[in-house]
Amino acid sequence: MTRNELIQLLLHETDSYEDYPFNKNKREKTLWTVIKQKSTHKMIALIFEKNGQLMIDLKLKPEHGDEVRIYDGVFPGYHMNKTHWNTVVVNNTDLPYDGLIKMIEESNRLTKK
Repeated sequence: MTRNELIQLLLHETDSYEDYPFNKNKREKTLWTVIKQKSTHKMIALIFEKNGQLMIDLKLKPEHGDEVRIYDGVFPGYHMNKTHWNTVVVNNTDLPYDGLIKMIEESNRLTKK
């Protein structure tokens, strides 16, 4: 999956928009794409690349985060609260595609509040 395909998937699955608030600093080398709720402007997902790997941070209930971290390529949120946020290495994980969709749906629900 490409970065653009991942962004389009999130925009299709949620009522959201993409934003780039962390890239105003010209020295920042990482492109951070933030997917935000249209209604609350809260962050649903953070998309970035590290070491040539496409990654996404998603918010989950702590017990669900523990469940998905058994998969290779899923670990506590990079640069995020390790209890509620989880990082998925999109193209290098054992997490099934429908598992990623469920994570996106949960992050969407949790950030609507």
